[in-house]
Amino acid sequence: MKVMAIAPYDGLKELMLRLGEKEEFELQVEVGDLQRGVVLAKEAVNNGVDIIISRGGTAELIQKEVPIPVVEIEVSGYDMLRVLTLVKDYPGKTAIVGFSPISEGAATISGILDINFSTFRVTDEKEVEPILINLKKEGYQMIIGDVITVKKAEGLGLNGILLTSGKESVAKAFQLAKKIHSLFSTLKNNYLLSNRIIQEEKEGIVVYNQDYQAIFSNQYFNEKMKRSFEENINLQDAINEVFKKRSLKMLSKHEGSILSINAYPLQDLDSPLVVFRTKAWKSIDEENIQGISLVSSLSDHQSVKYFHNMVTNSKEMKSTVKRAELYRDEQAPVWISGEEGTGKESLAYFMHFSSEKRNYPLLILDCKLIADAQWELLFNSEQTPNVLAHHENGTVYFKNIDHLSNGIQRKLFYYLSNSSLKCRIISSSTKDAHSLLNNSRFEHDLYFYLAALTLHLPSLVDRREDIESIALIYINEYNTKYGKQIVGIRSDAREELENFYWSGNINQLKQIIEECVLAAKGPYLEKYDIHAVLDGKRQAVEKVHLDLSGTLEEIEQKIIRMVWLEEGKNQTKTAERLGINRTTLWRKLK
Repeated sequence: MKVMAIAPYDGLKELMLRLGEKEEFELQVEVGDLQRGVVLAKEAVNNGVDIIISRGGTAELIQKEVPIPVVEIEVSGYDMLRVLTLVKDYPGKTAIVGFSPISEGAATISGILDINFSTFRVTDEKEVEPILINLKKEGYQMIIGDVITVKKAEGLGLNGILLTSGKESVAKAFQLAKKIHSLFSTLKNNYLLSNRIIQEEKEGIVVYNQDYQAIFSNQYFNEKMKRSFEENINLQDAINEVFKKRSLKMLSKHEGSILSINAYPLQDLDSPLVVFRTKAWKSIDEENIQGISLVSSLSDHQSVKYFHNMVTNSKEMKSTVKRAELYRDEQAPVWISGEEGTGKESLAYFMHFSSEKRNYPLLILDCKLIADAQWELLFNSEQTPNVLAHHENGTVYFKNIDHLSNGIQRKLFYYLSNSSLKCRIISSSTKDAHSLLNNSRFEHDLYFYLAALTLHLPSLVDRREDIESIALIYINEYNTKYGKQIVGIRSDAREELENFYWSGNINQLKQIIEECVLAAKGPYLEKYDIHAVLDGKRQAVEKVHLDLSGTLEEIEQKIIRMVWLEEGKNQTKTAERLGINRTTLWRKLK
């Protein structure tokens, strides 16, 4: 045990050195009052001292500035008695001036002894001199106090009597220092053990107070997660949510991967705290699972703006958008169907980011990219957190869910029906439910669980009246990207677009518009601009992208419609090319 004693006067230093010779601890004693004492104390801390002993106002100041225990040498009743007995018969006016440990103790003893001394309490060294000046004006001649008071009194021509500490007070301070050191050592060892365990945890731990300030974080959090955590979490909202609901589970982005976050309050304290425990999806150093992504804000996707500002002349599309707006704040699962490129993912973004859940991330699980073995980790794993269970307040989007194997479909249904998930689920498929269920390519139970609410996006071929308005949106986008100034589409160029067979739907239209904008020489997209781009793609693109999935009847429908569109919707030419009569063609088109 190393002790630094800071004595405000020389006599106390000598007394402490003399009594310290009998103690087992290492003792160093220096003389320093008030601010000088604080300087000495800080130096002692840097030199590895365990306990500081001082007196009066000096002890009070030191305690505010150092992180180790400070033991105060009391001015005991014996000390008071000795000084007050010495001066009680002094004929002039006497006052006691000092910090509270001295002034209050002296006032109590003088009251008991019925000695008529005035008492003045100070809280700062700067207050001493003004008080003494006033006392001198009022005719006081003797001042009782500590070192600083006595020095200033004598400097003003007053008599100063120092309240000294006797050996009883010093011995008591030594004993108290030993008890505090013993207790402090035990606490320190316990703290070091628990702190070491927390610091070596392979998950991030950070603690915030109710003022949203971080007061503790472990090494793993600081090195691996701090930047991502602070950039992607709205701390004020999250902390308020924890205090309100007593817990919070959520996901956050982390350098292309995902963090699961579990937060809870510590409230049996003078000031409540919130603990965040963060864990990476898989190990941070391992390869990320393909097909899983987390979208935190609108800036990651422009589809929300597209749907918000959509003006459509298609009756079916109007109905779909209206129902999507109706469903977006519902907790029930939503199933979106539509051909490839019709905007299913964009609609999922719209429903999430225009809903009450917009402040939480959108978790996207692309079922086309996630291998069966990886789904096992999603459902249950001791090595990695369950991302579905940690996405309480957000939306989970099962993209291309029709690509799941039947085995994983059964496991997913079992998991969903036996878990109390609090997230909202949106699913999408390119195949219609009738085709999926009739061909046993999708589990009935899972479909009806996920399709409590349904939406269908029509193909671009079925909403040709919207082609121009959609194209204008993309023209604006590519004007910005390429520094062009295209102001519109000529009517004959628009007809070229409307007569094209859009096998790739909106995605394909976007691609074509980008090429046309780049190729255009004037302020409008002209027919030759459109024709030049479409001509090179018409045969190859349409035939390569002919979808041959489905029943024979469905495949026949696709072929007939493709030929019909290639022939400019001319039924006579279409019937001749297909080798059927116009009545049969009309019936099949209907």
